[in-house]
Amino acid sequence: MKIDSLVTPKGILLDVDGTLTNKQRVVSPRTKEVITKIAGKGIKVGVATGRSYASLASYILPFFPKRSLHLVAGGGQIVRADGKIIWEKAIPHAQVVDICQEAEALGAAYAFGQGPILYRSDKALANAAKHPWGITAKSTRGLADWSTPLVSITNLNEKVRHFLSQQKALSVKEITTDYLPPYFDITLKGVNKGSSVGVWAKKQGLLLKETLAVGDSLNDLELMKMVGLSVAMGQSPEKVKLAADITIGDTDENGLAEFLEKLFI
Repeated sequence: MKIDSLVTPKGILLDVDGTLTNKQRVVSPRTKEVITKIAGKGIKVGVATGRSYASLASYILPFFPKRSLHLVAGGGQIVRADGKIIWEKAIPHAQVVDICQEAEALGAAYAFGQGPILYRSDKALANAAKHPWGITAKSTRGLADWSTPLVSITNLNEKVRHFLSQQKALSVKEITTDYLPPYFDITLKGVNKGSSVGVWAKKQGLLLKETLAVGDSLNDLELMKMVGLSVAMGQSPEKVKLAADITIGDTDENGLAEFLEKLFI
């Protein structure tokens, strides 16, 4: 499919890691500039990510308009850039506690977001402090309500994998990338980026066929199936490239910015 033959979309959703950011977790100046220009044209632009609002509040979302809408927590939440929750499907407190405490007892670490705070198991707090995005992280000690749309489980081993494979009432998805060890994201059953993109579009008066999505990972596949135009980054796995309508340049070569400039600027 040629870019020149496309109808210009009215809404854009961008994966974060490996799409909006390069492999060093940095958003390039060129990418920041094109997002600002696109938003200035009245096009609805946001992120679609497995990350929580807490992980995005300090570094990623400030590049977007304050009232822009974003699909976060793997499709479990739609939030404004200023932090206001617009829509949510949260895992109940008791289930989150059970999963996190059992996984930790088996040697894993956990993390989940609530508002601007990323709550983590004690063993993972030191890593959060080193993150270049300035994420605000706290221990869950003393936290009364653990309900959240998504839980991430890291520091995997075979016992942890077996335990998570038994959680049939929830959606448990393994995430693999070139730049992080494998980990699991857990949401309510049936919740993913694709299941929630229709809500994102409707909240902004858009049709799904008017929406463009860009991603680079297997957890973007459900989203790609739902939108009018799906785009894979150049470094994406072959399965993602085959599912997408278009494959563009590598994230480390400003592939996203170059594509958006051609289509919108």
